[in-house]
Amino acid sequence: MKTNHNLIQAVRMYKFQSLFIKSLILIFLLVIVPFTCLSVVMYFQMNKAIETEVSGVNMNSLYRVKDSIDTIFKQMEHVSLEMIFQDDVSAFMLTDFTNNNLTPKMKSIHDKISMYTRSFKYIDSLYVFSERNQYMLSNRLDSTLQEFDDKSWSSNVYQKIDSNMSYRDLRKRNDIYPFYISFTRPAYLYENKIGAVTANIDIEELRTFLNQTTEQFENTYIVDGDVVLYSLNRNEFMSNIHDVELLNAADALTDIRGPHSSIKSIHGQKYIVSVLPSEDKGLTYVSLLPLKNYEKKMQDLRAFLYVFFGVGTIIVLIVSLVISIKTFSPVNQIMSMIEDQEKVEPLMASSEKSKWNEVRTITSSIFRTLDAKKGLEQELQLRMHSLRKAQTIALQNQTTPHFLYNTLETIKYLAIELTKGHNSVSHMVTALSDLLRRSLDTDNPLTDIRDEIQHAKQYVEIMQARYPNKFDVVWQIQESLLTCQILKISIQPLLENAFQHGIIPTRNPGQIIITGLRTSDGIVITVSDNGTGIPDAQLKKLQQSMSSGVNLEEKHIGLKNLNQRIKLLFGDAYGVFLTRNLHKGTAVFIVIPEHIDVDEIE
Repeated sequence: MKTNHNLIQAVRMYKFQSLFIKSLILIFLLVIVPFTCLSVVMYFQMNKAIETEVSGVNMNSLYRVKDSIDTIFKQMEHVSLEMIFQDDVSAFMLTDFTNNNLTPKMKSIHDKISMYTRSFKYIDSLYVFSERNQYMLSNRLDSTLQEFDDKSWSSNVYQKIDSNMSYRDLRKRNDIYPFYISFTRPAYLYENKIGAVTANIDIEELRTFLNQTTEQFENTYIVDGDVVLYSLNRNEFMSNIHDVELLNAADALTDIRGPHSSIKSIHGQKYIVSVLPSEDKGLTYVSLLPLKNYEKKMQDLRAFLYVFFGVGTIIVLIVSLVISIKTFSPVNQIMSMIEDQEKVEPLMASSEKSKWNEVRTITSSIFRTLDAKKGLEQELQLRMHSLRKAQTIALQNQTTPHFLYNTLETIKYLAIELTKGHNSVSHMVTALSDLLRRSLDTDNPLTDIRDEIQHAKQYVEIMQARYPNKFDVVWQIQESLLTCQILKISIQPLLENAFQHGIIPTRNPGQIIITGLRTSDGIVITVSDNGTGIPDAQLKKLQQSMSSGVNLEEKHIGLKNLNQRIKLLFGDAYGVFLTRNLHKGTAVFIVIPEHIDVDEIE
């Protein structure tokens, strides 16, 4: 009871900051988030399964329509081909119409025409035409071509025939009505066209026939190129696909390389769009099935997931509450010990001894930590006092370089005044003053290579005045590198190192060569001399020192300092490298990146 009382008291006191509340929320989230993700994944997987099932049903229906249409079209080609090879038909096309022997043959042809038109209800008419006689036999009317009641057949069908093969044409009888799919087989004697047989399918009758024999959906289309050959809506017969709003919005014919189905949103409603190309006939079958027809399945799925999620959330909440209470129990005991630390230790049952000792150990550690914290605060105050003292000394020391710079400027003007003009002393003082002024400029650690070379040349000028005829300097830096960025005071330390340790120890005049190249590793600046060189042991020691980590306590502006500054700014891949010259002396390389983000460094 005491534990429950402390728990309620802690929740009232700390509210959302209470460890119990935080633990409860954390445990609940750790369980409910994966549980929610699992529910969402289940929903989408089941939703996808339903959509896949619907898509399969839609595609199967489309296959049935395709099989029916392909069968009908093959029948029509067979009818026209069988008629064209009848002896009576050949005699009709080749024999002059004035011959009385044609009358029984024409009757035989009429019998076959009647047989086919009565056998296939979707065949509206069958034409047998003789070009020699300019006469047409059909189930509708026998007459000359000029008097034949289907005026558009000759121009829209027969005149376009230019080879001995079957033709399929989508047209209107007399360009008005009804809508025909005409299958025409021409007759040729050698290379001369002598006539043709045409079987005309009435699309309206075909629509009625398909509704009786196959399962149809409301939006099924057969497209021939850009023209709607067949639709359940008679108003869309022979329309351009761009004029059929649903087909145009679905954009279903952009990819007709193979059978496929996809889900598209059209006018705010989802459709299963199935496309099935017919390779033999050059037709494309399209079906657009609204998913609203399967909304009942989706509602049942959502209802199941809602119940599953609700029951699961309640179970997770109860489990989280139990775990949080068990987890918070030791914290409750520690809080009680802290509150009672100055009171007399209460009597405890023997069964609670082990728990009490563990809690007491934790609270004792907390008290020792508090005492240690007081000592650390006192030590911190002493260190802050020392830091302020060091900052004061650094500010005082900072005045020395400025004092030297101002003094050099005064000496320069005194030398100019004494000689009534510039002289070697004023030039040397000017160069030294510029060097000092540049060392005081710390606003930006980078500068152009052109400016850095100018700074190095001022140092060379001072050294040549001090040691005349002792050395000469050769500059071989590519012109395209002069605008690239480099670390300030980087070439001058290399020159100083080459001069002090390479040239001066020799008795003979020396040479220092500075080169600058663009390589795959970046920009490489090399300073080489023909001086005494570095002994192998010392060179190895220097190379190891250069490859070691950054030492911020380095005080001298030398090779190691320069190496550390480059690595700090650009990374460990760059820096200063030493090697022995091929013939004599030492070569020092600076490797820096070619492209530097100045804003990031600043």
